[in-house]
Amino acid sequence: MNPNLKDISSNLPRRQILKAALTFVTGLTTTSLVSLLMTKSTKKAQAIVVQRPNEFTLNGNGTQIKYSILNEVSQLDYKTQNTSLHFSGDDIKTLTTDIGTLITVIISSPNPTVGGNTVKLSFLLPTVNLPIGDRETPVQTQAILTTEKTSGLIRRPIFGQLQLYETFPLKGTARYR
Repeated sequence: MNPNLKDISSNLPRRQILKAALTFVTGLTTTSLVSLLMTKSTKKAQAIVVQRPNEFTLNGNGTQIKYSILNEVSQLDYKTQNTSLHFSGDDIKTLTTDIGTLITVIISSPNPTVGGNTVKLSFLLPTVNLPIGDRETPVQTQAILTTEKTSGLIRRPIFGQLQLYETFPLKGTARYR
């Protein structure tokens, strides 16, 4: 005899044996087991496709930053009232962290012989997912201007705190182009 599910459902002793066996093997009651095996939704699963922005336009504290990745090459434009700088490729340092991607560029360097201050701009790029069809979304983040004292080739010791930080908020737009 080849039993099938119809045989089990119509045969009370077989149903009780099956129920007892399932409870013994799984440790679950029949109701719990059925709940475990049934899906929570009757809708078909759909893949959700997102795209990552490749251009960020950010403003804050009199500073404008445009950061983009086109053809796998990073570009960064930095503008203030007195300064306009362009960076690309290896001039831009990126570090992926748990809180976003840290982007850093050197705004000004000291005389290598006598030393002075190195000024770096760093800012966090948050992870952003754009639904297909949406081209942009607002973002906000933080920037850090780091002024670091350096001694240059003279090698005279510098005492005290070597880095000073100025932080300011940035707001803008993340886009996919």
